[in-house]
Amino acid sequence: MHLHKYLVDIDNAVFGSKTYVDGHTLHISKEELKEVIKDARFSNVEIELAFPGDDCRLMNVGDIVQPVFKMGEGEPTFPGVVDDIETVGNGETVALRGLAVVEILEMEVPLGTFVDMSGPAAPHTPFSKNINLTIDAAPAKGIAKNDYFDAVNSASKKAARYLGKAAKDCVPDASHQFTLDKDNLVGLPGTVYIFQIFSHAPYTDTRYYGDDCTKMMPLLIHPNEVLDNALTNRNYYQLTNADPTYSYQNHPMFLELYRRHGVDINFLGVILHNAPHELSDKKRNAMMAANLAHYHLKADAAVITKEGGGHPQIDMGMICDNCESHGIKTGILITEFLSPDNAADESVLFSTQNANAMVSSSCLEPIACPPVKRVIGSTAIPNLTNLGKVDPYGGFELTNHKSRGATSQLGGTMYTSLRY
Repeated sequence: MHLHKYLVDIDNAVFGSKTYVDGHTLHISKEELKEVIKDARFSNVEIELAFPGDDCRLMNVGDIVQPVFKMGEGEPTFPGVVDDIETVGNGETVALRGLAVVEILEMEVPLGTFVDMSGPAAPHTPFSKNINLTIDAAPAKGIAKNDYFDAVNSASKKAARYLGKAAKDCVPDASHQFTLDKDNLVGLPGTVYIFQIFSHAPYTDTRYYGDDCTKMMPLLIHPNEVLDNALTNRNYYQLTNADPTYSYQNHPMFLELYRRHGVDINFLGVILHNAPHELSDKKRNAMMAANLAHYHLKADAAVITKEGGGHPQIDMGMICDNCESHGIKTGILITEFLSPDNAADESVLFSTQNANAMVSSSCLEPIACPPVKRVIGSTAIPNLTNLGKVDPYGGFELTNHKSRGATSQLGGTMYTSLRY
């Protein structure tokens, strides 16, 4: 596979009568965009813009998506979600850099998240640095919660495709080519990325070409597929435990492994698998993932990440042990959020001598958020500290994982943890 990704920088956005890019300004027709995302499951849709530094809070944030468009006649941008199912990862894709589509949920969720565009919480999340186009859709009367979530999830992908298409004829500000060229890589350690996703129930899942992945067994996939929108987030019941689609589109582990490919490693590819419920399924998946790495890819090393809450850590430990039994050296990236006081001996659920190369991608940390003048979204999120609801306009203190994107289990964060 050979993917050519073109990036068009957006440093301003305005509403107007047509949607197009002029220089680095995105002009957006609200009327056209509302028509694109129109759905009978919505009673009303509000579209707004929030800029970095605004005294503004995005409340009850769902998925976040980078505007993209797949070049070529009839090519799918989000295959299996809002487009036909066809292989992606080849060809040309244009993406807007500096602007994101953000879902605002108007139904309560168990683990809600927010984004502050300024103030103490803003530096914790990379999404405060984007111009955010918000889709604030109210549910139609009597609509079931999962039907509403489905409508919102589709709307954000349609909006991202529509806005990305506006840049298809622009001169890009940057471009990147992604190919796993294997020439002249003799002597470099073959490295595989074992990418564990979290799909447990409808709307607590990650979708691969539209499939919910709940019954997935480990698959060998090409990293370009993920960078080209084959993987999307649809997790609304455990929002704090899953990265948004934007993070898959710009997967930090993929980008780092590509950067080092041919320099000090030979990036062999990706093993994608789910973290299942049952212990027998965990054992089977761990065995199969390690077997794929050893017998099919001949890997010397493996990098392991997870999504989800506590028990998916058990899968990580099992995969680590199975890989090491084949002589594959493993490195684990993990976010520490099991212990409310961040005790080092309570940070993981598994214990194995093989897990001797672990990197923390941050831990729980309180953030004191002051009142704001403007809020996008009218549904409060729960404050699990006192079992109450957060006043959207008021001041409150929450842990950083409630700030969407502040704790990324894929490594897309500015923080780590140190033992002292």
